[in-house]
Amino acid sequence: MEIIAPHSTNEPSQALAIFHLNTETPDILTLARTIAGRRDSRSQPPSLVGSLPAWVTLEPHSKAFTVAFMTHFGANLPPPADAASVSSWTSTDLWLWHLASRTTRTDFPPDPDHANELLSGKVILSADWRGLITRDGAAFVSLRPDQGEEDLFFGFAQLYTHTAYLDALIIGMIQNANITRMIDEASRAFDTKDLPRHLAGLEKRAAYFRNIYWLRDASTHGPANDILTAYQVQHHLPEKFDAVLNEIADLNRIVQTQESQRVNAALGIITVLGLPFGIAFAVLQSLGTDSPRDLLIGTLAALAGTGALLLTSFGRLLLRTLRRLD
Repeated sequence: MEIIAPHSTNEPSQALAIFHLNTETPDILTLARTIAGRRDSRSQPPSLVGSLPAWVTLEPHSKAFTVAFMTHFGANLPPPADAASVSSWTSTDLWLWHLASRTTRTDFPPDPDHANELLSGKVILSADWRGLITRDGAAFVSLRPDQGEEDLFFGFAQLYTHTAYLDALIIGMIQNANITRMIDEASRAFDTKDLPRHLAGLEKRAAYFRNIYWLRDASTHGPANDILTAYQVQHHLPEKFDAVLNEIADLNRIVQTQESQRVNAALGIITVLGLPFGIAFAVLQSLGTDSPRDLLIGTLAALAGTGALLLTSFGRLLLRTLRRLD
């Protein structure tokens, strides 16, 4: 078991729990379906929560992403039980789809006319094995028989699945979680009391995410990059992140417009208040009088002038702008 806590400026307590399980080939699809919570799964799910450290709590609505690695020893790989009826799929395709989707034909019967679209996340690793990345799982299946202990290649293939290829998927999961949070924050922008501050926090999160986590290459290892790209495509991450950036740009324009309106309103207030008082006191100064009576008359005249200006179209526009900004 592994606990991976991505560095985050806002939610440092969230982490990913990774469990490495072992099972025999006939039971691997049953295990995947059980972890996925399929309704007619008859096997008992493994006690994953019980193996967590005391300081880790599983979120109530957390969702498992499964990664299956399978080899076979016979000359031919038989199809899984209750396999989909797709004539164009090989046995390897059937195992890839069922393991990655954690389904059988009963759970989800693919439409034969559009079945190849379900294999769009296939990753060509080598002449010996293939991978398939779907929305909720990944599968890696051998194309030739496993020679057991003497088969060094599949030993390394299993190691790659548990390390480099798993890391590529984890990067994609972190990207997905961060983009989902940014979408939620952007959707709440107009419900906040301080839109500029909320936008500043959203911009900081987007810049931090793009600098640290928005990787299009997981490593110098080509297949790992293909796996990350396949995960991003399955979850539409490039399109979602572009939508977040566009939303931030739109919010920025709204905030700038509001700030411009505030500045213009402040200048209008200065004009409406300053002009009458400036004229009144300039007249008093030119007359050379500074008696309290004259100052009172000048002040009342300035207030009357201010009231008159507020009754003009410019004054009414200024008052409407101030009410909108409140």
